[in-house]
Amino acid sequence: MKPRIGAHLPIGKGLKHTIDEAVNIGAEALQIFLRNPRGRGARELSGEEIDYFITKKEEYNINPVVVHIPYICNPAAAKEDIYAFALEVVEHDLIRCDQVQADYLVLHPGSYTTSTPEQGIERVASLLNRVLEKYTGNTMILLETMAGQGTELGRDFEELYRIIQKVEHREKVGICFDTCHTFAAGYSWSTDKKMQNLLEAMDNLFGREKVRVIHVNDSEKEQGMHRDRHAHIGQGMIGMDGFLKLLQNDFFMKLPFILETPFEGVANDINILKELRSNRGI
Repeated sequence: MKPRIGAHLPIGKGLKHTIDEAVNIGAEALQIFLRNPRGRGARELSGEEIDYFITKKEEYNINPVVVHIPYICNPAAAKEDIYAFALEVVEHDLIRCDQVQADYLVLHPGSYTTSTPEQGIERVASLLNRVLEKYTGNTMILLETMAGQGTELGRDFEELYRIIQKVEHREKVGICFDTCHTFAAGYSWSTDKKMQNLLEAMDNLFGREKVRVIHVNDSEKEQGMHRDRHAHIGQGMIGMDGFLKLLQNDFFMKLPFILETPFEGVANDINILKELRSNRGI
């Protein structure tokens, strides 16, 4: 089993440039935004660039393709206008996912802001139910594990489980395991025992089979501080040993490893992970 190693790449210069860049840096998997990550804009994708993107990803066997929802999308929002925008974005991005043949759409559960965690969970689940009731495409929505900053949901596996339990089409929803976020939330896998505890925590709730993608980020901050600060591989508190542990684990090694480290240096991070993978003999 050879875990696929890829990265999140920008699309500011168009999908053609993005897929070419993925090939150039040796990405085996790819994550992208399909709209402005911090704004409301969404440029129309031309048929030509979509065809080029699909042809190139198939030619170089780049998979999975993952799309990330923009940061301003808040599916747990208490304010109706923000919530309505989140619903619109998720619906629209699923259509765009089908256009580029994306496998997964990663969604931050959002922040409950002026409401309560329980109300936020209800809002997220309701949004997913409204979207999935109509959606007939092939892209799976992945809820991301979060660091737990402020009022954001997904600060532990329990909150993600509670959302999924309220979703009617649970087969269309999975989990994206973010190493920095999960570490910041207080989880660890630095020893065999801690790895076993981590996997058992997932099994006792949503089940490890729900985890489909790993976001691979080192953490500038210490474990359990609930601070989302990505660092390049080996330059944070998780360290090389932490990523080697994931690559050595029979479960995690089956999943795609997608970097979200700063773009300047992401190619080097890919090479580091490939070397760790090679040292493991896979």
